[in-house]
Amino acid sequence: MTDEIYIQHLFKQSSIEKIDEILSLRAEWSWLNFLIVPLIHIIKVLLISFWILCGMIIFGFKSNFNSIIRVVLVAEFVWLLPSIILVFWFGLIDTSYTFSDVQTFAPLSLLILFDASQLESWLIYPLKSLNLFEVIYLLVLALGIKKIIKKDYDSALKFTLPVYGSALVVWILFVTFLSINLGA
Repeated sequence: MTDEIYIQHLFKQSSIEKIDEILSLRAEWSWLNFLIVPLIHIIKVLLISFWILCGMIIFGFKSNFNSIIRVVLVAEFVWLLPSIILVFWFGLIDTSYTFSDVQTFAPLSLLILFDASQLESWLIYPLKSLNLFEVIYLLVLALGIKKIIKKDYDSALKFTLPVYGSALVVWILFVTFLSINLGA
């Protein structure tokens, strides 16, 4: 995201002085991303692992937290694919993009079936979240859980689908609730 993209997006809403202030603030605090992004990913992995551990207890499987964390960490590599596609798309194919284009870019999701500019803002996140990468993530997670519970893949998938699926639904509802209440 270059300064030009931010200027394009903010130009309709703010004065030049305000845009300069926002860009200088962004540059001044950009180092914070190096702390926040890894922290968010660590929290995400821990929450998903904890949710799966709770599911293991409920379903009567025995496991330790470390083995679940390892499985979740391996599955997290699936999320590199949409990032690579995003960089490839806006780096080589669509080089004249806007801030909105990047925000609503969701390859292989339900959002591509709609015109994002015509949708209510609270609908964008749920439609972006329901995508092929989420399915691949679930399948990779089930593969790792198969090794933990020492059952066949079908049993692992029957465990993973409701456990991870319920976590995903709760998360999507939470973000949608925030979107509606914060007016984003």
